[in-house]
Amino acid sequence: MAGIGPAPILFNEFFQMFMRCMPPNGWPVNSKIAVGNSGGPDSTCLLFLLKKLLTDLRSKTMARQSIPTSVVSLSVNHNLQEASQSMAARSAANAAAMGVEHLTLDIPWGTPPFAAKPVASQSMEQVAREARYHVIFDGMARTGAHSVAFGHHADDQVETSLMRLARGTTELGAGGMRRCRRWGMGTGDVEGGLGWVGHHGLNRWIMRPLLEVRKDRILATCEEHRLDYVNDPTNFQPEITLRNAIRQMLTLQEEGKDMSALSGLPPHISSSLEKIKIAAADLQETTMDLEGGLHQLHGAVKVLSSRLEDVDNEVTFHLKNLTLPSPPSTLILSSHALPAIVDPTVRLALVLRVMRYVSFHPWGSLRADGNRRRTSIQRIIDTLWQSDGAPPFTAGGGVLWQPAIFNAKKRLRVGTQCLGRRLQPGERFAWMASRLPAVPYYMLDTAILSSKLDVDITERLAIAMSRGDNSLEVLFDCRFLVRFDLSQIPEELVAALRKYQETGVNVRIKPHTKYYWPKVVLRKPSYPDTTYATLIDNGQMDTFGHAPWVNMEYIRLLDAT
Repeated sequence: MAGIGPAPILFNEFFQMFMRCMPPNGWPVNSKIAVGNSGGPDSTCLLFLLKKLLTDLRSKTMARQSIPTSVVSLSVNHNLQEASQSMAARSAANAAAMGVEHLTLDIPWGTPPFAAKPVASQSMEQVAREARYHVIFDGMARTGAHSVAFGHHADDQVETSLMRLARGTTELGAGGMRRCRRWGMGTGDVEGGLGWVGHHGLNRWIMRPLLEVRKDRILATCEEHRLDYVNDPTNFQPEITLRNAIRQMLTLQEEGKDMSALSGLPPHISSSLEKIKIAAADLQETTMDLEGGLHQLHGAVKVLSSRLEDVDNEVTFHLKNLTLPSPPSTLILSSHALPAIVDPTVRLALVLRVMRYVSFHPWGSLRADGNRRRTSIQRIIDTLWQSDGAPPFTAGGGVLWQPAIFNAKKRLRVGTQCLGRRLQPGERFAWMASRLPAVPYYMLDTAILSSKLDVDITERLAIAMSRGDNSLEVLFDCRFLVRFDLSQIPEELVAALRKYQETGVNVRIKPHTKYYWPKVVLRKPSYPDTTYATLIDNGQMDTFGHAPWVNMEYIRLLDAT
Protein backbone atom coordinates (compact mmCIF):
# COMPACT_ATOMS: atom_id res chain seq x y z
CA MET A 1 0.00 0.00 0.00
CA ALA A 2 1.34 3.41 -0.92
CA GLY A 3 2.59 5.46 2.00
CA ILE A 4 3.54 2.48 4.22
CA GLY A 5 7.13 2.77 5.32
CA PRO A 6 9.64 0.07 6.24
CA ALA A 7 8.64 -2.21 9.11
CA PRO A 8 10.57 -2.25 12.39
CA ILE A 9 12.42 -5.44 13.26
CA LEU A 10 10.24 -7.76 15.35
CA PHE A 11 11.71 -9.46 18.43
CA ASN A 12 10.87 -12.98 17.21
CA GLU A 13 12.44 -12.07 13.87
CA PHE A 14 15.61 -10.87 15.59
CA PHE A 15 15.77 -14.08 17.63
CA GLN A 16 15.99 -16.06 14.38
CA MET A 17 18.65 -13.70 13.02
CA PHE A 18 20.67 -14.05 16.20
CA MET A 19 20.47 -17.85 16.30
CA ARG A 20 21.78 -18.03 12.72
CA CYS A 21 24.94 -16.36 14.05
CA MET A 22 25.64 -19.05 16.63
CA PRO A 23 29.22 -20.40 16.51
CA PRO A 24 29.51 -23.97 15.17
CA ASN A 25 29.91 -25.47 18.64
CA GLY A 26 27.41 -23.16 20.30
CA TRP A 27 28.01 -20.52 22.95
CA PRO A 28 29.79 -21.44 26.18
CA VAL A 29 27.62 -21.75 29.27
CA ASN A 30 26.98 -18.39 30.95
CA SER A 31 28.94 -16.53 28.30
CA LYS A 32 28.91 -12.79 27.69
CA ILE A 33 28.50 -11.09 24.32
CA ALA A 34 29.85 -7.64 23.50
CA VAL A 35 28.31 -5.14 21.10
CA GLY A 36 30.50 -2.72 19.17
CA ASN A 37 28.63 0.48 20.03
CA SER A 38 29.41 3.62 18.02
CA GLY A 39 26.32 5.50 19.19
CA GLY A 40 24.94 5.40 15.64
CA PRO A 41 21.56 3.94 14.64
CA ASP A 42 22.88 0.50 13.61
CA SER A 43 24.71 -0.36 16.83
CA THR A 44 22.07 1.35 18.99
CA CYS A 45 19.37 -0.78 17.37
CA LEU A 46 21.46 -3.93 17.78
CA LEU A 47 22.23 -3.23 21.44
CA PHE A 48 18.56 -2.61 22.18
CA LEU A 49 17.37 -5.77 20.44
CA LEU A 50 20.06 -7.95 21.97
CA LYS A 51 19.48 -6.66 25.50
CA LYS A 52 15.73 -7.17 25.12
CA LEU A 53 16.21 -10.65 23.68
CA LEU A 54 18.53 -11.89 26.43
CA THR A 55 16.32 -10.39 29.13
CA ASP A 56 13.20 -12.03 27.71
CA LEU A 57 14.84 -15.41 27.20
CA ARG A 58 15.91 -15.65 30.82
CA SER A 59 12.24 -15.88 31.79
CA LYS A 60 11.09 -18.19 29.00
CA THR A 61 11.58 -21.80 28.02
CA MET A 62 13.87 -20.67 25.18
CA ALA A 63 16.39 -19.85 27.89
CA ARG A 64 17.20 -23.55 28.00
CA GLN A 65 19.07 -23.06 24.75
CA SER A 66 22.77 -22.32 24.95
CA ILE A 67 22.88 -18.55 24.47
CA PRO A 68 24.84 -15.73 26.10
CA THR A 69 23.44 -14.63 29.43
CA SER A 70 24.65 -11.02 29.45
CA VAL A 71 25.72 -8.24 27.13
CA VAL A 72 28.35 -5.52 27.39
CA SER A 73 28.64 -2.37 25.27
CA LEU A 74 32.08 -1.47 23.90
CA SER A 75 32.66 1.97 22.43
CA VAL A 76 35.88 3.09 20.75
CA ASN A 77 36.94 6.73 20.93
CA HIS A 78 39.32 7.26 18.00
CA ASN A 79 39.75 10.94 18.86
CA LEU A 80 40.22 11.63 15.14
CA GLN A 81 37.38 14.10 14.65
CA GLU A 82 35.48 16.75 16.56
CA ALA A 83 32.47 14.46 17.00
CA SER A 84 34.51 11.66 18.65
CA GLN A 85 33.77 12.72 22.22
CA SER A 86 30.07 13.31 21.65
CA MET A 87 29.68 9.95 19.89
CA ALA A 88 31.43 8.16 22.76
CA ALA A 89 29.21 9.99 25.26
CA ARG A 90 26.06 9.01 23.34
CA SER A 91 27.20 5.37 23.29
CA ALA A 92 27.69 5.38 27.06
CA ALA A 93 24.36 7.15 27.64
CA ASN A 94 22.45 4.68 25.47
CA ALA A 95 23.98 1.71 27.26
CA ALA A 96 23.15 3.23 30.65
CA ALA A 97 19.55 3.90 29.58
CA MET A 98 19.19 0.23 28.59
CA GLY A 99 20.81 -1.05 31.78
CA VAL A 100 23.79 -2.46 29.90
CA GLU A 101 27.35 -2.66 31.19
CA HIS A 102 29.53 -0.26 29.17
CA LEU A 103 33.21 0.32 28.55
CA THR A 104 34.67 3.22 26.54
CA LEU A 105 37.97 2.31 24.89
CA ASP A 106 40.31 5.19 24.07
CA ILE A 107 42.98 4.63 21.42
CA PRO A 108 46.29 5.79 22.94
CA TRP A 109 47.84 7.12 19.74
CA GLY A 110 51.63 7.24 19.91
CA THR A 111 51.85 4.62 22.67
CA PRO A 112 53.12 1.23 21.43
CA PRO A 113 51.79 -0.73 19.69
CA PHE A 114 49.79 2.22 18.33
CA ALA A 115 51.32 4.57 15.77
CA ALA A 116 51.16 8.33 16.06
CA LYS A 117 47.72 9.79 15.45
CA PRO A 118 47.15 9.65 11.67
CA VAL A 119 46.46 12.72 9.62
CA ALA A 120 44.01 12.94 6.74
CA SER A 121 45.35 10.60 4.07
CA GLN A 122 44.50 7.56 2.03
CA SER A 123 45.76 5.21 4.76
CA MET A 124 43.81 6.76 7.65
CA GLU A 125 40.87 4.39 7.29
CA GLN A 126 43.05 1.27 7.49
CA VAL A 127 45.14 2.59 10.40
CA ALA A 128 42.01 3.53 12.35
CA ARG A 129 40.41 0.16 11.60
CA GLU A 130 43.40 -1.82 12.88
CA ALA A 131 43.56 0.30 16.03
CA ARG A 132 39.80 -0.05 16.58
CA TYR A 133 39.85 -3.83 16.32
CA HIS A 134 42.88 -4.02 18.59
CA VAL A 135 41.19 -2.17 21.45
CA ILE A 136 37.88 -3.99 20.90
CA PHE A 137 39.62 -7.33 21.38
CA ASP A 138 41.29 -5.93 24.48
CA GLY A 139 37.86 -4.80 25.70
CA MET A 140 36.47 -8.30 25.14
CA ALA A 141 39.29 -9.77 27.20
CA ARG A 142 38.80 -7.22 30.00
CA THR A 143 35.06 -7.80 30.22
CA GLY A 144 35.13 -11.56 29.65
CA ALA A 145 33.14 -11.46 26.40
CA HIS A 146 33.33 -14.60 24.27
CA SER A 147 32.05 -12.87 21.12
CA VAL A 148 31.31 -9.43 19.73
CA ALA A 149 28.34 -8.41 17.60
CA PHE A 150 28.53 -5.61 15.06
CA GLY A 151 25.61 -3.74 13.53
CA HIS A 152 26.55 -4.28 9.88
CA HIS A 153 23.42 -4.53 7.73
CA ALA A 154 22.42 -5.42 4.17
CA ASP A 155 23.43 -2.03 2.76
CA ASP A 156 26.87 -2.42 4.38
CA GLN A 157 27.09 -5.88 2.83
CA VAL A 158 26.58 -4.42 -0.65
CA GLU A 159 29.27 -1.80 0.00
CA THR A 160 31.68 -4.45 1.29
CA SER A 161 31.09 -6.63 -1.77
CA LEU A 162 31.79 -3.71 -4.12
CA MET A 163 34.89 -2.68 -2.18
CA ARG A 164 36.28 -6.19 -2.49
CA LEU A 165 35.59 -6.17 -6.21
CA ALA A 166 37.68 -3.00 -6.42
CA ARG A 167 40.56 -4.94 -4.83
CA GLY A 168 40.25 -7.75 -7.38
CA THR A 169 38.58 -10.33 -5.14
CA THR A 170 37.17 -13.65 -6.30
CA GLU A 171 33.45 -14.36 -6.29
CA LEU A 172 33.96 -15.89 -2.86
CA GLY A 173 35.16 -12.54 -1.54
CA ALA A 174 32.32 -10.75 -3.32
CA GLY A 175 29.95 -12.71 -1.06
CA GLY A 176 30.79 -10.14 1.59
CA MET A 177 30.94 -10.51 5.36
CA ARG A 178 30.06 -13.74 7.13
CA ARG A 179 27.29 -13.81 9.73
CA CYS A 180 29.69 -15.55 12.10
CA ARG A 181 33.44 -16.03 11.96
CA ARG A 182 36.37 -16.58 14.27
CA TRP A 183 38.40 -13.54 15.19
CA GLY A 184 41.57 -15.36 14.16
CA MET A 185 45.14 -14.72 15.28
CA GLY A 186 44.97 -11.15 14.06
CA THR A 187 46.56 -9.06 11.35
CA GLY A 188 49.82 -8.35 13.14
CA ASP A 189 52.99 -10.34 12.63
CA VAL A 190 54.76 -9.66 15.92
CA GLU A 191 53.57 -10.85 19.32
CA GLY A 192 52.38 -7.81 21.21
CA GLY A 193 52.22 -5.72 18.02
CA LEU A 194 49.20 -3.88 16.66
CA GLY A 195 46.55 -6.30 15.45
CA TRP A 196 48.15 -9.34 17.12
CA VAL A 197 45.92 -11.49 19.35
CA GLY A 198 47.55 -14.91 18.95
CA HIS A 199 45.87 -18.18 19.88
CA HIS A 200 43.27 -16.43 22.04
CA GLY A 201 41.60 -15.21 18.83
CA LEU A 202 40.76 -18.77 17.79
CA ASN A 203 38.21 -18.93 20.62
CA ARG A 204 36.63 -15.50 20.08
CA TRP A 205 33.87 -14.80 17.57
CA ILE A 206 32.57 -11.94 15.45
CA MET A 207 28.89 -11.99 14.55
CA ARG A 208 26.63 -9.76 12.49
CA PRO A 209 22.95 -10.55 13.19
CA LEU A 210 21.57 -7.70 11.03
CA LEU A 211 23.30 -8.59 7.77
CA GLU A 212 20.06 -9.33 5.93
CA VAL A 213 18.25 -6.21 7.17
CA ARG A 214 18.07 -3.00 5.15
CA LYS A 215 19.16 0.26 6.78
CA ASP A 216 15.66 1.70 6.53
CA ARG A 217 14.29 -1.05 8.79
CA ILE A 218 16.97 -0.29 11.37
CA LEU A 219 15.94 3.39 11.34
CA ALA A 220 12.30 2.33 11.65
CA THR A 221 13.19 0.20 14.68
CA CYS A 222 14.97 3.12 16.33
CA GLU A 223 11.94 5.32 15.67
CA GLU A 224 9.47 2.71 16.93
CA HIS A 225 11.27 2.37 20.26
CA ARG A 226 12.38 6.02 20.51
CA LEU A 227 16.08 5.21 20.56
CA ASP A 228 18.46 8.16 20.54
CA TYR A 229 21.50 7.97 18.30
CA VAL A 230 24.04 10.15 16.51
CA ASN A 231 25.19 10.06 12.90
CA ASP A 232 28.90 10.02 12.15
CA PRO A 233 29.37 13.08 9.91
CA THR A 234 32.32 11.50 8.11
CA ASN A 235 30.04 8.76 6.73
CA PHE A 236 28.66 11.30 4.28
CA GLN A 237 31.97 12.60 2.92
CA PRO A 238 32.76 10.58 -0.23
CA GLU A 239 36.24 12.06 -0.60
CA ILE A 240 37.42 10.42 2.64
CA THR A 241 37.01 6.70 1.96
CA LEU A 242 36.03 4.36 -0.85
CA ARG A 243 33.15 3.04 1.26
CA ASN A 244 31.74 6.55 1.60
CA ALA A 245 32.08 7.12 -2.14
CA ILE A 246 30.25 3.86 -2.89
CA ARG A 247 27.51 4.84 -0.44
CA GLN A 248 27.16 8.24 -2.11
CA MET A 249 27.11 6.68 -5.59
CA LEU A 250 24.37 4.23 -4.64
CA THR A 251 22.33 6.92 -2.90
CA LEU A 252 22.48 9.21 -5.93
CA GLN A 253 21.43 6.36 -8.20
CA GLU A 254 18.61 5.36 -5.88
CA GLU A 255 17.30 8.92 -5.81
CA GLY A 256 17.80 9.43 -9.55
CA LYS A 257 20.17 12.34 -9.01
CA ASP A 258 23.07 13.61 -11.08
CA MET A 259 26.42 11.87 -10.52
CA SER A 260 28.38 15.10 -10.87
CA ALA A 261 28.82 15.16 -7.08
CA LEU A 262 31.37 12.38 -7.52
CA SER A 263 33.45 14.20 -10.12
CA GLY A 264 35.89 15.76 -7.66
CA LEU A 265 36.93 12.60 -5.85
CA PRO A 266 40.61 11.77 -5.23
CA PRO A 267 42.14 9.80 -8.13
CA HIS A 268 42.55 6.57 -6.14
CA ILE A 269 38.85 6.55 -5.21
CA SER A 270 37.70 7.38 -8.75
CA SER A 271 39.92 4.62 -10.10
CA SER A 272 38.45 2.12 -7.61
CA LEU A 273 34.90 3.02 -8.66
CA GLU A 274 35.80 2.24 -12.28
CA LYS A 275 37.34 -1.09 -11.26
CA ILE A 276 34.11 -1.98 -9.47
CA LYS A 277 32.05 -1.44 -12.62
CA ILE A 278 34.35 -3.68 -14.66
CA ALA A 279 34.56 -6.45 -12.02
CA ALA A 280 30.80 -6.44 -11.38
CA ALA A 281 30.14 -6.96 -15.08
CA ASP A 282 32.44 -10.01 -15.11
CA LEU A 283 30.72 -11.94 -12.30
CA GLN A 284 29.62 -15.43 -13.33
CA GLU A 285 27.30 -16.42 -10.48
CA THR A 286 24.93 -13.45 -10.68
CA THR A 287 24.19 -10.21 -12.46
CA MET A 288 25.32 -7.16 -10.52
CA ASP A 289 24.03 -4.03 -12.25
CA LEU A 290 25.35 -0.94 -10.49
CA GLU A 291 22.66 1.13 -12.16
CA GLY A 292 19.87 -1.27 -11.24
CA GLY A 293 19.36 0.19 -7.78
CA LEU A 294 19.98 -1.09 -4.26
CA HIS A 295 17.21 -3.68 -4.46
CA GLN A 296 18.91 -5.44 -7.36
CA LEU A 297 22.31 -5.20 -5.68
CA HIS A 298 20.95 -6.66 -2.44
CA GLY A 299 19.64 -9.62 -4.41
CA ALA A 300 22.93 -10.12 -6.23
CA VAL A 301 25.02 -10.00 -3.06
CA LYS A 302 22.60 -12.36 -1.32
CA VAL A 303 23.13 -14.84 -4.15
CA LEU A 304 26.89 -14.54 -3.73
CA SER A 305 26.65 -14.89 0.06
CA SER A 306 24.50 -18.01 -0.31
CA ARG A 307 26.96 -19.36 -2.82
CA LEU A 308 29.79 -18.82 -0.32
CA GLU A 309 27.97 -20.90 2.30
CA ASP A 310 27.32 -23.66 -0.24
CA VAL A 311 30.97 -23.73 -1.26
CA ASP A 312 32.07 -23.87 2.40
CA ASN A 313 29.86 -26.90 2.99
CA GLU A 314 31.03 -28.63 -0.18
CA VAL A 315 34.70 -28.09 0.69
CA THR A 316 34.12 -29.52 4.17
CA PHE A 317 32.52 -32.60 2.59
CA HIS A 318 35.39 -33.12 0.14
CA LEU A 319 38.07 -32.68 2.81
CA LYS A 320 36.49 -35.41 4.90
CA ASN A 321 36.70 -37.77 1.92
CA LEU A 322 40.09 -36.69 0.59
CA THR A 323 42.19 -36.30 3.74
CA LEU A 324 44.50 -39.19 4.66
CA PRO A 325 46.33 -39.80 7.96
CA SER A 326 49.41 -37.56 8.08
CA PRO A 327 52.16 -36.41 10.44
CA PRO A 328 51.18 -33.65 12.90
CA SER A 329 50.94 -30.16 11.33
CA THR A 330 50.66 -31.55 7.77
CA LEU A 331 47.75 -32.45 5.53
CA ILE A 332 47.66 -35.17 2.87
CA LEU A 333 45.09 -35.17 0.06
CA SER A 334 44.41 -38.33 -1.91
CA SER A 335 45.03 -37.56 -5.60
CA HIS A 336 42.64 -40.08 -7.12
CA ALA A 337 39.49 -38.27 -5.95
CA LEU A 338 40.59 -34.73 -6.81
CA PRO A 339 39.41 -34.85 -10.47
CA ALA A 340 35.85 -35.39 -9.24
CA ILE A 341 35.90 -31.80 -8.00
CA VAL A 342 35.27 -29.86 -11.19
CA ASP A 343 33.85 -26.55 -9.91
CA PRO A 344 36.70 -23.98 -10.12
CA THR A 345 35.34 -22.05 -7.14
CA VAL A 346 35.26 -25.17 -4.96
CA ARG A 347 38.81 -26.02 -6.02
CA LEU A 348 39.93 -22.51 -5.09
CA ALA A 349 38.20 -22.64 -1.69
CA LEU A 350 39.66 -26.07 -0.92
CA VAL A 351 43.22 -24.94 -1.67
CA LEU A 352 42.77 -21.81 0.47
CA ARG A 353 41.42 -23.90 3.35
CA VAL A 354 44.44 -26.22 3.22
CA MET A 355 46.88 -23.31 3.02
CA ARG A 356 45.35 -21.64 6.03
CA TYR A 357 45.62 -24.91 7.96
CA VAL A 358 49.36 -25.52 7.45
CA SER A 359 50.75 -21.99 7.01
CA PHE A 360 52.98 -20.38 9.63
CA HIS A 361 51.34 -16.99 9.07
CA PRO A 362 48.65 -15.93 11.58
CA TRP A 363 45.52 -18.06 11.15
CA GLY A 364 42.82 -16.04 9.41
CA SER A 365 45.20 -13.50 7.87
CA LEU A 366 45.49 -12.86 4.14
CA ARG A 367 49.12 -13.97 4.28
CA ALA A 368 48.00 -17.45 5.32
CA ASP A 369 45.97 -17.49 2.10
CA GLY A 370 49.00 -16.52 0.02
CA ASN A 371 47.50 -13.01 -0.12
CA ARG A 372 44.97 -14.68 -2.46
CA ARG A 373 47.16 -14.00 -5.49
CA ARG A 374 45.19 -15.47 -8.35
CA THR A 375 48.14 -16.60 -10.46
CA SER A 376 49.85 -18.34 -7.53
CA ILE A 377 46.73 -20.12 -6.35
CA GLN A 378 45.86 -21.15 -9.89
CA ARG A 379 49.31 -22.70 -10.19
CA ILE A 380 48.57 -24.83 -7.13
CA ILE A 381 45.20 -25.89 -8.54
CA ASP A 382 46.66 -26.75 -11.95
CA THR A 383 49.44 -28.84 -10.43
CA LEU A 384 47.30 -30.74 -7.94
CA TRP A 385 44.55 -31.52 -10.40
CA GLN A 386 46.61 -32.28 -13.47
CA SER A 387 49.61 -34.24 -12.27
CA ASP A 388 50.71 -36.95 -9.85
CA GLY A 389 54.31 -36.53 -10.81
CA ALA A 390 55.23 -32.87 -10.32
CA PRO A 391 58.23 -32.10 -8.10
CA PRO A 392 57.81 -30.27 -4.77
CA PHE A 393 56.88 -26.60 -5.13
CA THR A 394 55.63 -23.57 -3.26
CA ALA A 395 53.30 -20.80 -4.44
CA GLY A 396 52.88 -18.58 -1.40
CA GLY A 397 51.31 -18.69 2.04
CA GLY A 398 54.36 -20.35 3.60
CA VAL A 399 53.20 -23.74 2.32
CA LEU A 400 55.27 -26.49 0.68
CA TRP A 401 53.42 -28.89 -1.64
CA GLN A 402 55.05 -32.29 -2.19
CA PRO A 403 54.01 -35.45 -4.04
CA ALA A 404 53.49 -38.39 -1.71
CA ILE A 405 52.79 -42.12 -1.88
CA PHE A 406 50.50 -43.32 0.87
CA ASN A 407 50.18 -46.86 2.16
CA ALA A 408 48.29 -47.44 5.39
CA LYS A 409 50.66 -50.29 6.35
CA LYS A 410 54.00 -48.83 5.27
CA ARG A 411 56.14 -45.77 5.76
CA LEU A 412 54.93 -42.62 4.00
CA ARG A 413 57.00 -41.61 0.98
CA VAL A 414 57.27 -37.88 0.33
CA GLY A 415 59.08 -35.70 -2.18
CA THR A 416 61.18 -36.47 -5.22
CA GLN A 417 61.46 -40.17 -4.32
CA CYS A 418 57.83 -40.47 -5.49
CA LEU A 419 58.54 -39.21 -9.01
CA GLY A 420 58.33 -41.88 -11.70
CA ARG A 421 57.65 -44.62 -9.18
CA ARG A 422 55.16 -47.36 -10.07
CA LEU A 423 52.48 -47.89 -7.45
CA GLN A 424 52.53 -51.16 -5.53
CA PRO A 425 49.40 -52.89 -4.15
CA GLY A 426 47.86 -50.82 -1.37
CA GLU A 427 49.58 -47.61 -2.46
CA ARG A 428 48.03 -44.42 -3.78
CA PHE A 429 49.34 -41.09 -5.01
CA ALA A 430 48.70 -38.09 -2.81
CA TRP A 431 49.78 -34.52 -2.16
CA MET A 432 51.20 -33.37 1.16
CA ALA A 433 50.92 -29.75 2.30
CA SER A 434 53.34 -28.75 5.06
CA ARG A 435 55.16 -25.76 6.48
CA LEU A 436 57.68 -24.25 4.09
CA PRO A 437 61.12 -24.75 5.69
CA ALA A 438 63.20 -21.68 6.48
CA VAL A 439 66.37 -23.78 6.18
CA PRO A 440 66.87 -27.50 5.46
CA TYR A 441 65.94 -29.51 8.55
CA TYR A 442 69.44 -30.99 8.91
CA MET A 443 70.74 -27.43 9.48
CA LEU A 444 68.23 -26.51 12.21
CA ASP A 445 70.70 -27.07 15.05
CA THR A 446 73.46 -24.99 13.45
CA ALA A 447 71.69 -22.30 11.43
CA ILE A 448 70.87 -18.86 12.83
CA LEU A 449 67.08 -18.76 12.99
CA SER A 450 64.72 -15.84 13.38
CA SER A 451 63.33 -15.04 16.83
CA LYS A 452 60.00 -16.50 15.70
CA LEU A 453 61.61 -19.92 15.32
CA ASP A 454 64.26 -19.71 18.06
CA VAL A 455 62.10 -18.45 20.91
CA ASP A 456 63.72 -17.49 24.22
CA ILE A 457 61.15 -18.22 26.95
CA THR A 458 63.53 -17.91 29.92
CA GLU A 459 62.15 -14.67 31.32
CA ARG A 460 58.55 -15.74 30.81
CA LEU A 461 59.15 -18.97 32.69
CA ALA A 462 61.03 -17.22 35.50
CA ILE A 463 58.32 -14.59 35.97
CA ALA A 464 55.52 -17.17 35.91
CA MET A 465 57.32 -19.27 38.52
CA SER A 466 58.04 -16.27 40.76
CA ARG A 467 54.33 -15.36 40.69
CA GLY A 468 53.38 -18.87 41.69
CA ASP A 469 51.54 -19.55 38.41
CA ASN A 470 50.58 -23.14 37.75
CA SER A 471 51.07 -22.97 34.00
CA LEU A 472 52.38 -20.99 31.05
CA GLU A 473 51.26 -21.00 27.41
CA VAL A 474 53.48 -20.05 24.47
CA LEU A 475 52.37 -19.91 20.83
CA PHE A 476 55.14 -21.28 18.64
CA ASP A 477 55.35 -20.48 14.93
CA CYS A 478 51.62 -19.59 14.85
CA ARG A 479 51.06 -23.36 14.73
CA PHE A 480 51.67 -25.04 18.08
CA LEU A 481 50.47 -24.08 21.53
CA VAL A 482 53.14 -25.16 23.99
CA ARG A 483 51.77 -25.51 27.54
CA PHE A 484 54.09 -25.79 30.54
CA ASP A 485 52.94 -27.39 33.79
CA LEU A 486 55.11 -25.42 36.20
CA SER A 487 54.40 -27.80 39.06
CA GLN A 488 56.14 -30.57 37.10
CA ILE A 489 59.12 -28.68 35.70
CA PRO A 490 62.40 -30.64 36.14
CA GLU A 491 64.43 -29.59 39.18
CA GLU A 492 67.59 -28.91 37.16
CA LEU A 493 65.63 -26.43 35.03
CA VAL A 494 64.23 -24.76 38.14
CA ALA A 495 67.76 -24.37 39.48
CA ALA A 496 69.00 -22.99 36.16
CA LEU A 497 66.17 -20.47 35.95
CA ARG A 498 66.90 -19.12 39.43
CA LYS A 499 70.35 -17.97 38.28
CA TYR A 500 69.81 -17.33 34.58
CA GLN A 501 70.75 -13.65 34.78
CA GLU A 502 74.16 -14.46 36.27
CA THR A 503 74.96 -17.63 34.31
CA GLY A 504 73.55 -16.71 30.90
CA VAL A 505 71.64 -19.99 30.56
CA ASN A 506 68.29 -19.84 28.81
CA VAL A 507 65.35 -22.04 27.91
CA ARG A 508 64.21 -21.96 24.30
CA ILE A 509 61.66 -23.44 21.92
CA LYS A 510 63.18 -24.44 18.58
CA PRO A 511 62.02 -26.44 15.55
CA HIS A 512 63.15 -29.96 14.78
CA THR A 513 62.37 -32.47 12.00
CA LYS A 514 61.49 -31.45 8.47
CA TYR A 515 58.00 -30.50 9.67
CA TYR A 516 59.37 -27.94 12.14
CA TRP A 517 57.82 -29.49 15.23
CA PRO A 518 58.74 -27.72 18.49
CA LYS A 519 61.25 -28.89 21.05
CA VAL A 520 62.26 -27.34 24.37
CA VAL A 521 65.98 -27.00 25.05
CA LEU A 522 68.28 -25.66 27.75
CA ARG A 523 71.13 -23.60 26.33
CA LYS A 524 74.31 -23.02 28.28
CA PRO A 525 77.18 -20.85 27.02
CA SER A 526 79.84 -22.96 25.24
CA TYR A 527 77.75 -26.15 25.54
CA PRO A 528 75.48 -27.97 23.09
CA ASP A 529 71.76 -27.54 23.67
CA THR A 530 70.16 -30.09 26.02
CA THR A 531 66.72 -31.23 24.86
CA TYR A 532 64.04 -31.59 27.55
CA ALA A 533 60.89 -32.13 25.49
CA THR A 534 59.97 -32.85 21.88
CA LEU A 535 56.95 -33.71 19.81
CA ILE A 536 57.33 -37.10 18.11
CA ASP A 537 55.79 -38.82 15.07
CA ASN A 538 52.59 -40.05 16.69
CA GLY A 539 51.78 -36.62 18.09
CA GLN A 540 52.83 -37.63 21.61
CA MET A 541 55.40 -35.97 23.88
CA ASP A 542 58.84 -37.23 24.79
CA THR A 543 60.08 -35.57 27.98
CA PHE A 544 63.19 -37.77 28.24
CA GLY A 545 62.34 -39.49 31.50
CA HIS A 546 60.88 -36.45 33.24
CA ALA A 547 57.31 -36.01 34.37
CA PRO A 548 54.94 -34.79 31.61
CA TRP A 549 55.62 -31.09 32.24
CA VAL A 550 55.12 -29.95 28.61
CA ASN A 551 52.23 -30.41 26.19
CA MET A 552 52.42 -29.43 22.52
CA GLU A 553 49.19 -29.08 20.55
CA TYR A 554 48.75 -28.21 16.88
CA ILE A 555 45.99 -25.61 17.03
CA ARG A 556 45.42 -24.45 13.45
CA LEU A 557 41.93 -25.23 12.20
CA LEU A 558 40.60 -26.75 9.00
CA ASP A 559 37.04 -25.46 9.31
CA ALA A 560 35.47 -22.72 7.19
CA THR A 561 35.05 -20.11 9.91
